[in-house]
Amino acid sequence: MIYDALLELLQSRRSVRHFKERPVSRADLDRLLDAARWAPSNHNRQPWKFIVMDDPARIRELADQVRQGMEQKVASLSGVVAVHATGLVQYGTFFAAAPVVIVAMHKLPIAAAAPLWAATRNPELVSGEALSVAMAIQNLLLAAHALDLGACVMTAPLLAENLTSILHVPPGFALTALIAVGHPDGIPQTPRRKIPGHIAEFNPHSNP
Repeated sequence: MIYDALLELLQSRRSVRHFKERPVSRADLDRLLDAARWAPSNHNRQPWKFIVMDDPARIRELADQVRQGMEQKVASLSGVVAVHATGLVQYGTFFAAAPVVIVAMHKLPIAAAAPLWAATRNPELVSGEALSVAMAIQNLLLAAHALDLGACVMTAPLLAENLTSILHVPPGFALTALIAVGHPDGIPQTPRRKIPGHIAEFNPHSNP
C-alpha cells in the first residue's frame, strides 16, 4: 500500500549531522528542489526561494560568520541563559563540514496587508509564507532520504543577525532555515516519539 511505503519513509528518515567527504551530484540537487516546489502553499503563491551552496570554502566561511555572530549574541547574555545558549553555537555551525548547504527563504507578507497583520502577534505565520516554505523543506528532506542522502534543518544559525547581508538575501525575502545535505556518515538511532494519544484530542469538550 502507498500509505505503508510512505510511513516507512517517514519513520526511517533521520536528522543527519555527519557526512562523508563525497560531493552531492547536481542531478540529485535538482531532484531535491523539484520535490520542494511541489509542496502546498497559501493561495499557491509558492513563496519560496533557495540558495544552493556546494563550494566547501564558501560553506566554511559561512560557518565562521555564523559562529562569530552567534558568539557575539551569547556574549551579551548572562547567567543560565548564556550557558544554555553556548551549546547552540555547536548546533548552529556543524554544517561547516557538509558538502551542501541549502538556504531556504520565504517572502515577507505583502505591504498592502500590513494593517491586517498588525493586529496579530505572528504576522508571518498568519500570512502563511513561512509555513509554506516549511512544507517545502519537509518535501526536500523526504526526497533526500529517498535518494539515500542525509539532511538536517537548522534554525540556530538565524541567531547570527549578519546572515542576511552575507547571503545577499533578495529584497522582500527573509531567511527561513538552513539545510545541510550530504551522504550520511552513519545513521542516528531512532528517536523516541510521543504516541498519538499524547498529542491529539478528538472533539474536546463536546457533549457525549
